[in-house]
Amino acid sequence: MTDKIFPVALRLWLFFLLTFLVLGYEIGPSIIFGAIAGFAGGTLAAWWQTPGGKPKAVDAGPNALGKLGERFKPRQVQNRLPFLKLFTRRDRRHPGSRRL
Repeated sequence: MTDKIFPVALRLWLFFLLTFLVLGYEIGPSIIFGAIAGFAGGTLAAWWQTPGGKPKAVDAGPNALGKLGERFKPRQVQNRLPFLKLFTRRDRRHPGSRRL
């Protein structure tokens, strides 16, 4: 990417350096502003030349978080950690709807 930025940035820096000098700026600010403009223009030109498009979908299977979720299903966690049964609701007073 640097090989695309540098030649254009150098040309733009020289162009803006001379432009700022012609407009009456001193040499210090002309160098700094020209360098900023050259780098910005070079970056933009490199971005413009780089081919893009939609990224290709890569199907790598389940990711690490999905595998971890499969390992710890609710029933398995309750079987592994018996103290979780203390926090479960045991009485089922209303198993279904009471409407007739």
